[in-house]
Amino acid sequence: MSYKAPENLIEVLQRINFEEALDPDDPRYVDTEKARGSQQVFASLAKTLGWDPRTNATFPPASKHVLFFGHVGSGKTTELRRYGKALNDSNRFLVIQVDLLTLLDRNNLSYSEVLLAMADRLVFEIKRQSIELDRDAIKPIVDWFAASTRLTESYRESEGAVQVGSEASFGIPFVAKLLGIVTAGVKVGSTIKDEWRSEARKRFTALAAAFNGLVRQTEQKIRNSDVTRRVLFVADGTDKLSGEDTTRFFVEDVEQLLAIEALAIYTAPLQLKFSGRLTGKLDASLMLPMIKLRERDDSPCLEGRKALREMVLKRASAKLFANPTQVEIDQLVDLSGGHPRELLRLLKQCCLIAEDVINGTIVGLAADKLASEYRYWLKEADYERLVAIDSAKTALGNEDIDQELIHRLALMQYNEGSWRASHPVIRRLDGYVAARERSANRIDG
Repeated sequence: MSYKAPENLIEVLQRINFEEALDPDDPRYVDTEKARGSQQVFASLAKTLGWDPRTNATFPPASKHVLFFGHVGSGKTTELRRYGKALNDSNRFLVIQVDLLTLLDRNNLSYSEVLLAMADRLVFEIKRQSIELDRDAIKPIVDWFAASTRLTESYRESEGAVQVGSEASFGIPFVAKLLGIVTAGVKVGSTIKDEWRSEARKRFTALAAAFNGLVRQTEQKIRNSDVTRRVLFVADGTDKLSGEDTTRFFVEDVEQLLAIEALAIYTAPLQLKFSGRLTGKLDASLMLPMIKLRERDDSPCLEGRKALREMVLKRASAKLFANPTQVEIDQLVDLSGGHPRELLRLLKQCCLIAEDVINGTIVGLAADKLASEYRYWLKEADYERLVAIDSAKTALGNEDIDQELIHRLALMQYNEGSWRASHPVIRRLDGYVAARERSANRIDG
């Protein structure tokens, strides 16, 4: 059955989910590679992990932690799922998707919890694919949990049939259930989370060694003849941590993160790349470019406009727009600045305001509503900075104010940061207009 975009505004509204990432086979997926100019991103990622897609040459590193940067909501997870599928299909990697926002509490996230979630998803996949592991690979994980009374109690309270550490516990079905229960407990229960963190701090070296051994044994079992095949973790959600949690996770606790001897990709917030606080031990070269609607010289980028227009029409039928040419979609695209989530936020506001169809007036009201959300926190200095950047049509360094504006999407960057521009809806605000007039008066004076 072919996909058909909703023809009712309420249905469009209810289907908009800003946190939803799309799988490559989702009918709403739009190929944005040309629109972003990101044709080389996948090849760069694959080579960083030790595989050349063109020649099929494979020389994977023993361990590699890759950060995948981009604006929050720009489509990193959707693109990573596409990359993950291609890497898995290459038969050079067993890709383990780790959705941290689903598995764990994003607030105050620690490296030990990320390791727990990775182990949970790895064992789940081992069980799903019926990969047979030796007892010696499973025993260190079970022994580690058996040494913690409270963590084993959380399992007994849920199951109770098999004692952690008994002979019957040294099997993948048991370990999968154990990890699932503890992971769920860490997400919702403060007592279990505190116990987990306490044990992880005291015995992290042993925990990391047990996990690394599990990964190595899995890789031995999934080898295809003489072809090396590596476990690859794709951890999504680490770009949505708070500023303090981001610093602690990627900077202060980086040594513990690097104790995980595996291939791993983490989504990362864009402002972290420009903070200057990352160590050289994390690979921080990979970035998903923004979709461009225009070049720095204001010439149009037709591929970007085409992709975002298609994005709208896969979520709302053309019948829902007043003009036969759907000029309202072009207005929405312009107001989004090329940012997919901001485009959906504008479309959502249109659905909330419109009675039957979306016209130009509705689009204007939606833009004003979205702009008002920025008005609540933007200060005079922010407006001054945004006007200065728009006037220069370039990046004016990486001051703290720039990093905050980028993080909160008031400032968007293109061509991997070579030039930046304010969010188009912000230019409608009185604060921005006043700052622009002050700037013009200074120039004229």
